[in-house]
Amino acid sequence: MRAILLVAAACFAATPVLADPPDVHVDVPNNAKNMEVNVVEHDLAPGQTTGWHIHHGTEISYVLSGAVNVQMAGGPIRHVVQGDWFQIDPDTPHRATNGGTETASLLITYLRNKAGPLSIPVPPPTVR
Repeated sequence: MRAILLVAAACFAATPVLADPPDVHVDVPNNAKNMEVNVVEHDLAPGQTTGWHIHHGTEISYVLSGAVNVQMAGGPIRHVVQGDWFQIDPDTPHRATNGGTETASLLITYLRNKAGPLSIPVPPPTVR
């Protein structure tokens, strides 16, 4: 599993768009038989939001271009720009919103339970 991640990382490191890619390593234990790694590129148009959702696994997102506002339940809004990255822990309600004027592109790596869906919509958290 680690070999697959290293090959994927090498492919992205060779891409001219990522002049200095983040140094993020994820080790998948050999006994993690029900886990898988998914790497996807996701675009958010200006004004678009993901809505509140969770993942049954860890999300690590790197901003390829543009900027997004990321919020986890109970936490502040974090403005994340090109070249920055963020991590969302398993089963943590969160959302991302593009409040800018250009499309934001994210490179997202999920380490997740392969038996379930990638993303699960949840209601907005209640404010106390």
